[in-house]
Amino acid sequence: MADGGFLIKFDGKEVARCYKVSFSYDDWTYATNFEQPKPLPAKLKSVSIVLESESR
Repeated sequence: MADGGFLIKFDGKEVARCYKVSFSYDDWTYATNFEQPKPLPAKLKSVSIVLESESR
C-alpha cells in the first residue's frame, strides 16, 4: 500500500489491505474502505489488524 493503511488477517491469513475497516459483531460482518459488508468466517478465532506505513 503506497502510504500505509491496514493489513487485515483472519486466523493468520491475509484477507485485505485497506484504509478503512469496520466490524459488526451483531451482524457478524466486516467492511473495508467503502465496500458492502461481507460475512465474517463461521469459525473465526482471531482477527489481526496490522498498521502498515511506508518509510520516507
